[in-house]
Amino acid sequence: MKKLFLYLIFLLTAISFSKLQAQQHIQTIGWNVVAKIPPAPMQSQSIGLAGAITGIHQHLLFIAGGTNFPDKMPWEGGKKKYYNDIFIYRKMARGLALRPYQAKLPFNLAYAAVCSIPAGIVIAGGENETGLSPKAFIMQWENGKITFNSLPDLPEGLTNAALTLVGDILYLAGGETTGGATDQFLTLDLKNTAAGWKRLINLPQPVSHTVLLTAGTKIFVIGGRKGNSGDTSTIYKNVWMFDVKDPVWKAKTSLPVPLSAACGVGAQQELLVFSGDEGKTFHQVERLIGEINREKDEERKAKLNQSKAVIQAAHPGFSRKVLKYDIARNVWTVIPGTMPYGTVTTKAVWFENEIIIAGGEIKAGVRTPKILSGKIKTTK
Repeated sequence: MKKLFLYLIFLLTAISFSKLQAQQHIQTIGWNVVAKIPPAPMQSQSIGLAGAITGIHQHLLFIAGGTNFPDKMPWEGGKKKYYNDIFIYRKMARGLALRPYQAKLPFNLAYAAVCSIPAGIVIAGGENETGLSPKAFIMQWENGKITFNSLPDLPEGLTNAALTLVGDILYLAGGETTGGATDQFLTLDLKNTAAGWKRLINLPQPVSHTVLLTAGTKIFVIGGRKGNSGDTSTIYKNVWMFDVKDPVWKAKTSLPVPLSAACGVGAQQELLVFSGDEGKTFHQVERLIGEINREKDEERKAKLNQSKAVIQAAHPGFSRKVLKYDIARNVWTVIPGTMPYGTVTTKAVWFENEIIIAGGEIKAGVRTPKILSGKIKTTK
């Protein structure tokens, strides 16, 4: 009797699993370039932006701020330039159309933590030529014009952090202060902003350049990196989950490979992560920088600098993979096909039924002006 009972349980489990498999869809994404970011003032052609603010409000796409190297690459002595331009796009039957509207951010800004919410686009921290910013504000489109509403300052200047929303609460994870990557996890209640940012339980590890995604009340911190003084940076493959109903960090299945500066979106009960830096070239350059800093002989130092420039100029580009995380099964898979190009230090957003990834860095120091659209395709 016991054997029969166990057999029936096994049979029912097998049938249920078969049904689950039959119901599952293999997702692919069809990619197209749907627009380009215009040239900056005084530039004849666009060379793109990295670290730009990307968000959605009132059925419009906003791209603002960002950086590039307009004259020379950084290893040739080029200086990073920061911007405050705002570009607004509306969706067309095919592609995106740039609205003829000129506006500026209150100041030059890049690498801010950004989150689109019903009230507008929240922008927190970031950096510019004067240093790290503690400022936070909401950019809104109201009555045909852009307005800015201040939020409480962050506890200190912070760049390369990540931001998301659950209910009426903003959650900000990690980032870099003047002391390096931080493990802070902050909240701001949008119904009581006067209370300011509050610190929750620390992240399991200091991290910047992470992907922060939500599914219901669950918040996921995916990959990222931490600079290490005198050594190469740690690039994480760890994935951590925080449920606002059960406020502790729980380790989930790690990424297939370490990734930093990727971007992603939530898609029902799945999370999608696009591109990212696996760190091979990044670590090579860091090792050479360490050797250069320790070298006393000027001739040897010049040769090391030349080697570093060769490696940076020959950068192979970033990962073109799309990774999918099944929340219920706690499993990562690689979606068939690849992106047209890998791009980092940018943000992915849902624009109605399309995934939009605007600009970003495609090789060391090199930006792209292209705006990618991804449409999810499903097959049984």
